[in-house]
Amino acid sequence: MCSKSNKSAGLVECGRVGRAVALKGECQVIWASGSCPVSKGEHLLLSKDGKSEFEKFAVAGVRTQGRFSIVRFEGISDRNSAKTLNGSLIFIEEERLPQLGKDEYYSYQILGMKVVTEEGTEVGEIVRIFTAGENDVYEILPYGAKRGSEIMVPAISEVIRNIDIAKKVMTIRPMAGMLDRE
Repeated sequence: MCSKSNKSAGLVECGRVGRAVALKGECQVIWASGSCPVSKGEHLLLSKDGKSEFEKFAVAGVRTQGRFSIVRFEGISDRNSAKTLNGSLIFIEEERLPQLGKDEYYSYQILGMKVVTEEGTEVGEIVRIFTAGENDVYEILPYGAKRGSEIMVPAISEVIRNIDIAKKVMTIRPMAGMLDRE
């Protein structure tokens, strides 16, 4: 599940480089989806700000260590070089993402989406996605509202009635009391 998109460049953010590990140029990598989207020999694009100056790096080695990956990039052969990558955002070309099944979406496709009820009432915008138990939950900030007044919507078929990626609109059937405000 990749998180943010840089549409102007056709890139999708899929992780972040963490600290340098050991002495041979390896870096800790935190993936947005929890798993590495590429294998040895494939390339990733790194950027400090995610908006400009994308630098292409081939993956020279990758292994899982707990909830992170340890990645060695070609051309990075010592700890000091690896330290320079710390904090870099990792991107992949959108067309290289694995094809998803029916009714499956990447989080970058959902974030920022407008949410409306089946009756056409505008609810707000999806500002965060998280997992609670067996389901994802969409956090919706009502239009004109301040942080702290978000609405939590479970990603279940009884509530999520339609997702239109092209129009960036999600249609919901709210559960009783879901949209009530105190």
